[in-house]
Amino acid sequence: MRRKLLLSLLVFQMAFCSLLIATAEAVTPTGLEMIARVTGVKPEGETMPNPNQTDVNYQITGTDLGIVWDKGDGQYFVLFGDTNGFGPNDWRSNTLAISSDTNLSDGLSFDTMIQDTPGHAKEILPSKKINFDEQTVIPTAGVTVGNRHYIHYMSVNHWGDAGVWYTNYSGIAYSDNNGATWTKHATARWYNNTTAWDNKFQMAAMVKDSGFVYMYTTPNGRFGDVYLARVPENSLLDINAYRYWDGNGWSTSQSSANAVANGVAGELSVAYNSHFKRYIMTYLNEHRQAIVMRDAPTPVGPWSGEKTLVPGGFTGLGQYNAFMHPLSNNSDTLYFIMSTWYPDYNTHLMKATLTADMFGDNIVTDPGFETQTQTPVMAPWHVVGEGGIDRDLGQARTGEDNGYVRNGTGWNAIKQRVVVQPFTNYTLKGWVRTSGNNNDGYFGARVPNDGIVLGEVPFDSYANYTELTVQFNSGANHFVELYAGMWANGETWVQVDDVSLVREANLVGHAGFESQPASTVSSPWYLNGNGGIDRNAGFAHTGLNNAFARYGTGWNAMKQEVFVERNTHYTLSAWIRTSANNNDGYFGARLINGGAVLNETPFGSLPGYTQHTVQFNSGNAHSVEIYAGMWANNGDTWIQADTFSLTKN
Repeated sequence: MRRKLLLSLLVFQMAFCSLLIATAEAVTPTGLEMIARVTGVKPEGETMPNPNQTDVNYQITGTDLGIVWDKGDGQYFVLFGDTNGFGPNDWRSNTLAISSDTNLSDGLSFDTMIQDTPGHAKEILPSKKINFDEQTVIPTAGVTVGNRHYIHYMSVNHWGDAGVWYTNYSGIAYSDNNGATWTKHATARWYNNTTAWDNKFQMAAMVKDSGFVYMYTTPNGRFGDVYLARVPENSLLDINAYRYWDGNGWSTSQSSANAVANGVAGELSVAYNSHFKRYIMTYLNEHRQAIVMRDAPTPVGPWSGEKTLVPGGFTGLGQYNAFMHPLSNNSDTLYFIMSTWYPDYNTHLMKATLTADMFGDNIVTDPGFETQTQTPVMAPWHVVGEGGIDRDLGQARTGEDNGYVRNGTGWNAIKQRVVVQPFTNYTLKGWVRTSGNNNDGYFGARVPNDGIVLGEVPFDSYANYTELTVQFNSGANHFVELYAGMWANGETWVQVDDVSLVREANLVGHAGFESQPASTVSSPWYLNGNGGIDRNAGFAHTGLNNAFARYGTGWNAMKQEVFVERNTHYTLSAWIRTSANNNDGYFGARLINGGAVLNETPFGSLPGYTQHTVQFNSGNAHSVEIYAGMWANNGDTWIQADTFSLTKN
């Protein structure tokens, strides 16, 4: 959907290579097609295939969603939301199909649907159908573990304005008889706050991965950020087994959860694409009226900026959701089910091609302003003061469009909010040119809502586009606001294009322990045995703090789970010193939960800080545990460690 001309792409890729950290695996969608109708009545004149004829075969004239997952034995579940039949009394809150179709090029065919009477699709999860009590029960995700099938659903209290609804709770239902009947588990639930309606875990997408189920969530409605929880795959019904991503590590507390991607996001779908070694996320952005895609190298990110999968108005009015089919997960062809309001309330099979993305792991959405087509400034960009988009005016650095601000007085800026990892270094870059009288411009990053400036660079008059670079640390923040603007000096203008934000190469959180808030170890670090943080005790290799492990017996170590790309080579290093009696220390990386050692190096007595380095391949793991520890030498034994680094080779 990006309107970059091929020549501009090639020129930009060569000239802009210093700006972005591109990876071959990053992807962007192209070549959108509508393949076939999945549900509903084929209208007169429609030429697309309609293999399921759900009106005739299952008394379904209208429905939405179409959540697809692998149920095993060569079959897939396809799960729908509110379903209409013939007449006002045939409203079902949800219905479920089974498909073994592996050739999606001509449509998605059902083997059957779960039925309550022959030829009538069954409502599998009942609801009260009482407004302001329980209006309906809508499924949002599904996953199969072994022979048990699970559905994540939301209990809708009532519908609000467009894109807004209110939920009582979300929960997990399960089936042990191939989907014929389902049980809503009594305690596997996330209850909403029925005053603020702001619980973060009301709608979900589920990914089964390496012994866990990762659950990406949003609050009720389509205007929230994206959060993440995970649970061992055999503990899906144990609410106490879930852990919530806090921005650096995993917490037992729902309230500690922080966003992995900023919304507005509705009807999530997430999958791992082994062809590109990328996690793919799709959802509706209501502000942009577009279905968008993000991608990331690991389950926790960093998630790229949004890329348009289905532009607003593609069907004329009201398309939403892009539930990916698992057959896409090892391919450059992305098949997904999309819902529409127009031409009718139903679902369609869509297809797009994923191609390598020159913007790599850039966190900024619409960095070249090429999707700004409908309003003076369209989300996620926003303007303070006066400004907008120069569309195809020959003013852009690359492509056709650029952003601008222009005014005679006051502060005028174009800005965007993005998710960051706390206490992490970032590099922000962008290209700026100005009117001749500009003498008070600023490009940088700050805490949202006019918070403190984290880093910025001033600029004055630039007759030609000039690259600006700002490096900053995110501090304790989970969001930052990027901006380019000026204090007007009479009629003054600034143009900006090709903005990027990338995180540092070091993947270790709190790598120097400077951000550890107390003498006890806290997320993302954790301990085996006994240890803590030396805070401003004069023992650090650099800065003020370091970690230590100290005890008289057993294994004692500082550890961290770090998310990595699969089948990738990494270099791990840290600085270590020890007590004189240490003779059994180890530094390395292993699989989590006591898994196999990927590589380690032993160390004995180190009277001064000494750097240790190991190299390893991540294999099929998306996270590893790094550690520095020692077997205590039957007496008081200690190690101190500082300045960790884990980088991709």
